[in-house]
Order: sequence, then C-alpha cells, then structure tokens
Amino acid sequence: CHSPFQCVMIHMLESLNSDVGEVFSDRDDPFAFPGVALFADYWLSWRTTFVAAAIIFWVFLLQGILQGQIIDAFAQMRNELAEKKNDLESKCIVTSLHRFDFSGYPGEWEQRSGGKLVWNYLMYLHRLMLMEQEEFNGMENFVHSCFEVDDVSFLPVGRFLARQNEEIVDVPVQILQEVEQLKRSTHEQLERLEKQQETVVNAI
Repeated sequence: CHSPFQCVMIHMLESLNSDVGEVFSDRDDPFAFPGVALFADYWLSWRTTFVAAAIIFWVFLLQGILQGQIIDAFAQMRNELAEKKNDLESKCIVTSLHRFDFSGYPGEWEQRSGGKLVWNYLMYLHRLMLMEQEEFNGMENFVHSCFEVDDVSFLPVGRFLARQNEEIVDVPVQILQEVEQLKRSTHEQLERLEKQQETVVNAI
C-alpha cells in the first residue's frame, strides 16, 4: 500500500471477498490497488467504490435472498412429494377412498395400494385410442366420449365393485316380488278374458 486510504480499501475489499483477493494484490496489474487517495484517480476510485458496493450488495442482500428462495423451493418440492407419497400409501388414487374404507373387504386394498389400478385404466384408455370408433361397444363408447372432453365421470370415484355388490343384495328379492305381482295381475286378466270369451260363445 502507498497510503492509509489505499491500505484500508484493499483490506476492506479482500475481507469482503477473499476469493478474488489475489486479483487486487497483483502488483503487476496497473489496476491492482485502489487509488492512493480518494480522488487521486477518478477511475480507480469509482472502480473501487463500485466493486465494494457490488460485493456488499451481493453478500449481504442478494446472496441471502437467492439462497432462501432456493431452500424454500426445494422444501416445497419435498413437501409436495411427501404429500403425494402419503396419498398413495393411504388412499386409492382411482376411487379417492381411504384405505380404512376397504378394511371390511379382504384383498381390495392390496390390489390398489400404491396406485396399482392406475395402470389398468391407462392401458384401457390406450386400447381405446388404438381402436376404431365403429368397434366400440356401449361402455367403450361412453368412456371414449368422456375422455375426449376431459370428463372423468366414468371413473368410480367414491365407489368400488365389492361395496356395490353388497349394496344391491336386496335388489333381486325386490325384483322377484315385482315379477310375482305382475304374474298375478296377468293371470287375473287372463281369467277375466276367458270368462268374457265364454260369455260371448254362450251368447252365440
């Protein structure tokens, strides 16, 4: 150093950013040191002020902000990944039902845990995309129509086959009762027709 100002400035610059300290301490470089006095050399003075301001601005402001944003972004990504993993482990991705809803149906949760059933639906949709529309049956035509307009109503949200079968156990009995009632009504109508036929025959 050739002056107290120059000594203070070079030590300040090196203390703020030691990684580039060798650049400022190279005596062969005409721009190695700050100016001898504050305004002895305007270029060196403004250069020193700019470097010091840039280092202070980066180290104390931008670096912390950017690091904080990066850390927050990775933390958010980890939280989202953990939530998705927790959903796959605790809920059926197709029906959106919790695993405890399948506790009374042995084997139901095991075949759908971890999103296993999704591959079946993807394969089914892929098969529909490869088929000609003239080859569709009623169900395939309905699913294909919903898929084309981004309608997910064909998915069994909130229901599954084992539960549906359990809910319709009493339906066959009701149908049998209705059929029996219809049978009796038809039989009574036939008897009335036979009596009317006999009356007409006797009258002739």
